[in-house]
Amino acid sequence: MPRTTDQDLLALTTPGTVLEIDPRAAEDLGAFEEPALTEAEALASCDIPPEHLPAGAGDADVEEGA
Repeated sequence: MPRTTDQDLLALTTPGTVLEIDPRAAEDLGAFEEPALTEAEALASCDIPPEHLPAGAGDADVEEGA
């Protein structure tokens, strides 16, 4: 598979550009990162009144900096 260059990556700013990138390079570029919320963070961000949440939901503390 061809090596990914800075010129190739710059081409990605052009709409419609397709570029073959090997899985390792894609991972290095952050393609497979999925930052996720914890259940407690998700519940803290919703507009559902606590009395309408399932029993035990939101009992876990939200970790700072996680």
